[in-house]
Amino acid sequence: MINTIIQKLLSRRLYFVVLAVVLLPACSAVQPVVPEDAPEAMHPVEELVKDDLEYAIDIYDPFEGMNRNIYNFNAQLDEYVLIPVVNTYTTYVPSLLRQGVHNFFSNIATVTDILNSGLQLKGEKTLNNSVRFVSNTTVGLLGVFDVATGMGFPQQKEDFGQTLGYWGAGEGPYLVLPFFGPSNLRDTTGLITDSLVSTYFLDEVGLNYDSGWEAFYYIMLGIDTRAAIPFRYYESGSPFEYETVRLLYTEGRRVLIND
Repeated sequence: MINTIIQKLLSRRLYFVVLAVVLLPACSAVQPVVPEDAPEAMHPVEELVKDDLEYAIDIYDPFEGMNRNIYNFNAQLDEYVLIPVVNTYTTYVPSLLRQGVHNFFSNIATVTDILNSGLQLKGEKTLNNSVRFVSNTTVGLLGVFDVATGMGFPQQKEDFGQTLGYWGAGEGPYLVLPFFGPSNLRDTTGLITDSLVSTYFLDEVGLNYDSGWEAFYYIMLGIDTRAAIPFRYYESGSPFEYETVRLLYTEGRRVLIND
């Protein structure tokens, strides 16, 4: 059973994520050359850099050259493929229908929320997510309608990257994944694991690759996911957008793991 799931997973686009992490070369850092006649610094480093603060440059990013190339690739993919598709989707599909699609995908994702909140021994969240899934799947007609939130059971997302962090696994090097964007070694492992779980669940409910529905499912999932994210590449107005995204992602994940 596990071999079958892995073979199906590797036959899909996530295979390219694994290739990006494992095979793409890293750029070696070049040490700056300081001229012998360079003037002395007006202020010592200790005066400007505080030990109790973390700066954007502090994020462990040994593959920065590769990551920046993938970041630029994602920006081009976004501009010329994803955003035009999303704009077409939001223009011609009624908002009520788009909300139903979003609710459906969120309900499917609750399966991994339940598993990971349980693995982190978060009893209250596990119960909340379980009641939410049962309510939305039944009363909410397979999750098309989000009745659970109105009942007092809001979505509480948990993923396997958070589970690994909860049990003490380090972040590892920062990574930018094709299509998926910012990540790190721990969260990439979590992404693959959650995808295995989702693949198994979809197979069990009949949305398998052979039926043809799974390809349509993942295409619509990608469109819905991108439509829900307001971020646009190179519209931040900052010349240090890459560093800013890297810092915000890393700090945001730490907050989620400590929650």
